[in-house]
Amino acid sequence: MSVFLSEEEFVQQFHDFERTAWKLEVRDRYNVDGENEDVERFLRTGDPGRTDDHAATSPWHRDVTRGRKQGKVWQRVRVVSEPLSGYIAWEHAVTRFNVEAGEDIRWLPRHHPSVDDLPQLDFWLFDGRWSCVLHFDDDDAPRRLERIDDPAVIGRHRQWWETAWRHAIPHHEYEPRTPKRPR
Repeated sequence: MSVFLSEEEFVQQFHDFERTAWKLEVRDRYNVDGENEDVERFLRTGDPGRTDDHAATSPWHRDVTRGRKQGKVWQRVRVVSEPLSGYIAWEHAVTRFNVEAGEDIRWLPRHHPSVDDLPQLDFWLFDGRWSCVLHFDDDDAPRRLERIDDPAVIGRHRQWWETAWRHAIPHHEYEPRTPKRPR
């Protein structure tokens, strides 16, 4: 079964999970409110636009830190084209804040053979029991959030998680190629 979620219902998923929240990201660009100025600055200057206290001031990072203290695990794999797009290069530059908060983020170059076994969709997998698929519009903005509870579908999501996680490179070991311009 699947149902579309409101933004509030989607955010609630991050409070409802008990053990693991895992995300697969497959896009080379995201059009997310509040990031465009930082991305543009980074593309012009190389400055990612975040400060050292960002991990303490960001609601996302505070939630991750709090969850980690409760024993929750946050993991993410980013499937990326190389050379990196401008947006993904910026994301790579600011990932240290996610890592400092407690996320384990890994990178999987799109040319790796295992990527052929992965879907072309972004999703969160919670406790291996339910997923939230992110649907995007033609301008790369997230538009619909779909919660899926169907055991057969969740089984495939778990397989994709295992494949991506096994082949992905930990953030501190991944050295991206020079980004393309523009994003």
